[in-house]
Amino acid sequence: MPVRQLMNLFVKITILLLLVCIGSYYLYFYITPNVTVVNKSENVISNVNVSLLNSNLNFGTIELEQENTIYYSLSQSDGSYNYSFSIGRKIISGSCGYITNNEFNKRFVITVSESNQVACNQ
Repeated sequence: MPVRQLMNLFVKITILLLLVCIGSYYLYFYITPNVTVVNKSENVISNVNVSLLNSNLNFGTIELEQENTIYYSLSQSDGSYNYSFSIGRKIISGSCGYITNNEFNKRFVITVSESNQVACNQ
């Protein structure tokens, strides 16, 4: 094969591999379930934790009108999302929703409202 044809083949293979890598990256985030905590309260939320039976998700601090998303493993035991966080001197904890094994593309949202009420949505 002439050098020019080898170079064209090399470029095509490189582009194909790059597209496969990029596609795999986005597919991973599409398939993997996640939890999002949204702060619509009038205070900073600190020490935000969401516990699953097989995982503990630590969101850190979520500022006013901000949100944070964490992806978790598909391999989970059946149970609830247990949340705990601090708003000022008050600790709010509870559970909501239901989690099972291999929930592809599940999006779970925990929203803290202005009156510090917690709402959970799938």
